[in-house]
Amino acid sequence: MPLIQKNHIQLFGRPFFYRETGEGPLLFLLHPSPSHSGSMEPLMQLLGTHFRVIAPDTPGYGQSASLDPAPETIEGYLPFIEQLVTHLQADRIFLYGTATGAQLAIAYALAHPEKISHLFLDNVAHFEEDVRNQLLQQYFISLEPEIDGSHLTRLRQMVEQSCLFFPWFSTHAENRIADSLPPDAIIQQLVEEYLIAGTDYARAYRAAMLHERAEKVQQLKVPTLIFRWQGSPILRYMDQLLTFSLPDCVRVVPTPAAIAERRSIMQQEILLTKTD
Repeated sequence: MPLIQKNHIQLFGRPFFYRETGEGPLLFLLHPSPSHSGSMEPLMQLLGTHFRVIAPDTPGYGQSASLDPAPETIEGYLPFIEQLVTHLQADRIFLYGTATGAQLAIAYALAHPEKISHLFLDNVAHFEEDVRNQLLQQYFISLEPEIDGSHLTRLRQMVEQSCLFFPWFSTHAENRIADSLPPDAIIQQLVEEYLIAGTDYARAYRAAMLHERAEKVQQLKVPTLIFRWQGSPILRYMDQLLTFSLPDCVRVVPTPAAIAERRSIMQQEILLTKTD
């Protein structure tokens, strides 16, 4: 099993962090919000025997500092990716992103198509404007500390609801994504990810929601795989994306709900693109 290295670097005069493993063509893995690159370790282990895999902490998450000024749009995070690519002396990269990471990957591929060997998108969707506006208004709770600790109670409740419904604040049957809560250890891990990201945890999350539009995928000009994960909490909105006419460079690959089978198919498909 490949050893995962943990690297601290300075970019823009600020500290940033990324995980690295393996040798071969450079493959970036971009994580969801409010998580960090640690969530990418299972994929790093699967792909590190074939690629040099880089999983950065997005600015403001994990061990990476925020950018100054803090971005308001997903494009505001692109200078960080570009500086990291330059730091690693890469001309072209394979690029994977999930959820917020998928929107960041799309934006980078639109801005720098000449640098993309292949793009892989996971948990990518399309939101109609009414849904987007509702999400932006209600999805993000305040994590400003309260003397009585009530912010922690609210956070725990929100995390539990988000494991059962999407969006978490709407408990209608049509929004249910699971029948029961995951083990408490997973709940606690999710809570900790929010706390690590801090009171500004929603910044990249919001930027991704603003970017989550079919037109962005329709503008892609690089070879692209969309993994249609049947266990995705946003499957309904992913399927909305797939109702749109997408360019010939985009291919959709179904993956089952079960995590092990899903990752196996992803590994196979990503490795095939290496030999294209």
